[in-house]
Amino acid sequence: MVTFTTERLVLREFQPTDWATFRALEAEPALYYYEPAAPTETDTQAYVERAQAEAQQTPRTHYRLALTRLSEAEVCGRVTLAQLNPAIREWEIGWAVHPRLWGQGFATEAARALLAFAFAELRAHRVVAFSHAENAASLRVMRRLGLQQEGLLRATRWWRDAWSNEVVFAILEQEWPL
Repeated sequence: MVTFTTERLVLREFQPTDWATFRALEAEPALYYYEPAAPTETDTQAYVERAQAEAQQTPRTHYRLALTRLSEAEVCGRVTLAQLNPAIREWEIGWAVHPRLWGQGFATEAARALLAFAFAELRAHRVVAFSHAENAASLRVMRRLGLQQEGLLRATRWWRDAWSNEVVFAILEQEWPL
């Protein structure tokens, strides 16, 4: 079982008791503004079940971790790390933080801890992140983490009844730590 503690956060495996607060988080419309749709209750339940099942796998190729503040046990976000291409030791990182906590550096803090784990423990060669091209907040987090934009994927997201662009950022093992 994986647990990381940062200055203000705990990144940990999902527990069955997380359901109510995690569902409330996933139901936040602002969290899914740049996505085609917010997850249903069934989707959220399946996410938690996948996270718990993946936590038991060896070797582990996917980490879905609940994010809590040190001062609270309630889930206020999530972070993910998924193996994309084992041949080149490539992983994908992702994050989501409750909108009431936006602008306070929690996403950067959580993702930084996960990047450190990816490079030190998983021996990642590169870690990538994807974002809607107009998601300025997510792009700022990527840049703060030292990721560099590698490409623009044209018309890859169906969003608000039209195709939109996505960007890919990455950081290499020799670029970490900052």
